Amino acid sequence: MTPRKLLLLLFVFLATLTIRSQTKEEYCQQWHKAMDTIQNYEVAFKLCNYMIDKVDETCKTEIQISRGYMFLNQRNIDSSVYYLDKGIELAKKIDNQELLSSAYGKKAYNFALQNNKEKAEVLLKKTRKILVKYPESKHWILYHQTHAYLADIETDYEKALQHTDSTVILSERNNLIDYLPSCYGNRGTYFIRLSKYEKAVDSFLKAIEVLERDSKPSGLDMYYCMLATSYKRLDQYDTAIKYFKKAIKESDKTQNSYVRMITYSRMADAQRKLDLAREALNSVDSTLVIARKLNDKGFIADALHTKATIYFENIENYDQAEIYFEEAYQSVLKANSVKKMDDMMLISAIDGMAKISLKKKEYNKAKIYIDLLEKETDKSKILIFKKTLHYYKSDYYENLGESEKALVHLKKFHLINDSIANEEVKTKVADLEKKYDTKKKELAIVTLNKEKEEQQLVVQEAKNQQNLYLLAAGFLLLILGIGAWAFRKLRKQQKELVSTNQVKNRLFSIIAHDLRGMIIPFQRSGKILKYHIDKGNHEKTIELSQALEQNSESLSNMLDNLLNWSLEQMNGYKMNPEKILVSKQLNEIISGYNQQAVYKKTEINLKYQEDLWIDFDKGAFHVIFRNLIGNALKYTEEGSIRIEFTNQDDVFLCSVIDTGVGMSQDQLENLFTLEEKKSTIGTQGEKGTGLGLNLVYRFIKMHKGTIEVSSEKRIGTRFDLSMPITISLTKEEGAISKPLSA
Repeated sequence: MTPRKLLLLLFVFLATLTIRSQTKEEYCQQWHKAMDTIQNYEVAFKLCNYMIDKVDETCKTEIQISRGYMFLNQRNIDSSVYYLDKGIELAKKIDNQELLSSAYGKKAYNFALQNNKEKAEVLLKKTRKILVKYPESKHWILYHQTHAYLADIETDYEKALQHTDSTVILSERNNLIDYLPSCYGNRGTYFIRLSKYEKAVDSFLKAIEVLERDSKPSGLDMYYCMLATSYKRLDQYDTAIKYFKKAIKESDKTQNSYVRMITYSRMADAQRKLDLAREALNSVDSTLVIARKLNDKGFIADALHTKATIYFENIENYDQAEIYFEEAYQSVLKANSVKKMDDMMLISAIDGMAKISLKKKEYNKAKIYIDLLEKETDKSKILIFKKTLHYYKSDYYENLGESEKALVHLKKFHLINDSIANEEVKTKVADLEKKYDTKKKELAIVTLNKEKEEQQLVVQEAKNQQNLYLLAAGFLLLILGIGAWAFRKLRKQQKELVSTNQVKNRLFSIIAHDLRGMIIPFQRSGKILKYHIDKGNHEKTIELSQALEQNSESLSNMLDNLLNWSLEQMNGYKMNPEKILVSKQLNEIISGYNQQAVYKKTEINLKYQEDLWIDFDKGAFHVIFRNLIGNALKYTEEGSIRIEFTNQDDVFLCSVIDTGVGMSQDQLENLFTLEEKKSTIGTQGEKGTGLGLNLVYRFIKMHKGTIEVSSEKRIGTRFDLSMPITISLTKEEGAISKPLSA
C-alpha cells in the first residue's frame, strides 16, 4: 500500500473517531463540514460510504446526489446516473422539492454531456417547474449552466454566455461563494469559444481568486488548465505552460484523471509552439496513457493529432506525421460512429489530414478534407478554426495557380487573425509613446550633464579658497585660532564637495553605461522588426516587442529617478500638495509591476482597514512607493510583497514588506546614501544605481517624515514610513471601507 493511500485511510479513521456517539443531525453537519475541505475524490467517496447509514433521510438524499455529481465531474456517466436516480427516489419519498430540483438539474447536465438534448430538456422543464417556487434557490445556477451547455452544443455561444451571466449575477447577489468559481469558470469557457481571450483570462483569474481566498482548492485544477488555455490562445506560451503545470499539480491532489488528461494534451501544444519537441512528446504520451485508461476515444484521437503535428512541424518527419494523422482521423471516425464526438476533436482530426495532403501535394485528396473542414467549421462558428480553414484554402488555390482565389482567402485569414490579436496594435502604440518619452528624457540628461560641469567648477573654486586661507594662516600667527577654525570648516566643505563629486562621477558613469546598453536595442530594433515582419515571423516580432517594452520601462524608471534627483539636488523641486486617495495611487503604482511580478512568481498585495484621503505631493508619493515596491520586487522571487497602511493620530503609517533575499547589517548602514558601495544584484540579474532609495529618503524628509528599515538575510526586508499629514476618513469625501487586493 502506498504512503498516499495510508494517509487517506488514516484520515477516514480519524474522521470516524470524531463522529462516534453523535445524533443523525450531528453526523450530517460533520459530513457537510468534511466535504467542504476534502480535495481527494477517493477520500470523499469513503466518507460518503461511511456516513450514508448514520444520517437522516434528507442528508442521505444529499449524499446520494453528491456522489452522482462527483462521478459526473470525473465523466463516469453510468455511476453518476445510478446515484442521481437514487437521490431522485429519496427526494420524492421525503417530498423535498429543492433537493429533487437539484437531482433533476444534475441529471439533465449528465444528459447534456452525452449530447442527449431531448432528455436533458425534459428534465430541465421539471427542474424549472419546481424552482419557480424558490426564486432565490442556488439550484437555478445548475439549471442555467445546463442550458448554457446545450447552447454550446448548438454553437450558440452568445446564448450560452447569457445563461452563464445569469448564474454569475445570482451567485454574486445572493453571496453564493461556493458557486461563484464555477460560474466565473463557465463564463471564461464561453469567452474562449468567442475568441475573447483577454476576457477569458479575467474570468478564470476571478474563479481562482475566490477558491484560493476561501481555501477551497477543489476545482483549481480545471481553472488553472482553462486559464493556461487562454494564455496559449494569446500566444503567451511560457505563461501558459506555467499554469498547465499548476493544473497538473492540483489534479494530483484531487486524483482527477480527466483534468490531468486535458492538461497534458493542451500543454503539449504549447510546448510544441516553443519548439520543445521532446517535452511535448512526453506530455502527449501522458495524455495517451490516461485517455486509454479512461477509454476516451476523443482524447486518444486528439493526442495522436498533436503527436502528428509535433512530427510535422517540429521534427519535420512527414512520413511519421502522416501515420499519426491517419490514425487520429480513423480513431475519430470510429468513435463518432458510437457517440457524437466533440466538434473540436473532429475538426482537429480533419485538419491534420488536410495539412499532410497539402504537404504531399495531393491536391485532390486535400480538397476533400478542406471541404470537410469547412463543413465542420461552419457548424462550430469558432474563429480560430475559420482562420486555419482560410489558410489552407489560400495554400490550395495558390498551388493550383488560382492566385485571385488564393488572395481572397489569405485576406480573410489575416482579417480573422487581426480580430483575434488586436491587442498587438495597442502594444505597438504604447511602444511608440514610450520611445517618444525616452527622447525627451535624453534631452534632460544633456541638461543634467551641464549641471555636473558647474558643480565641478564649484569644487575647484573651493580648493582655491582653501589654498588662500592656508597662506593667510601662515602669515597671521596672531590669529591662529581663527585661522584654524576657518581651515577646519573649509576642509569639511572640501570633503563634502569632493565626496559629492565622486558620487556623481560614479553615478554618471553607471548611467552612461546602462543608458547606452538600453538605447542600443532601440537603434537596431527597426531593422530587426522589419526583417521579421517581411519574413512573416510573427512570434519573433512579438518576442522582440515584449523585450523592447521591458527595456523601455527600465529606461523610463532610471530617467525618472535621475531627473527627480537632479531637481532635488538643485533645490528646484517645488512641493505641490493635493488631496489624493491612497489606495488608488498605490494600485496605480502596483499595476505597473504586475507583468514583472507574474514573471518572478511573486504576489503583490495591498492591505488596509480603511482607505485614506491625504494631502500629499502626488509626484513625490509615486517616486517613494515606485522605488520601494520596485526594489522589493527586484530582490524577491517566488515570494510575496505586502503593502499596509493606516492612520494613527493624524499620522500616515505605511509599511512595505517583502520575503526577498534580505540585507546584511553593513548594507543597512549606508542604505539611503550615495557613498561608494557595491550594489546588490537582483534575483534576475537586475542592476541599480542606488539613486532610488536616496530619493525616497530625501522626499520623506521633505514631508517631515521618517523611514526605518529592518532586514534579515534570506528572510526579507521591511520599510516603515511615518509622516504627519492631514488625513480625511469621511465617506462623503470618497473613502471606502473594503480592502482592495492588488
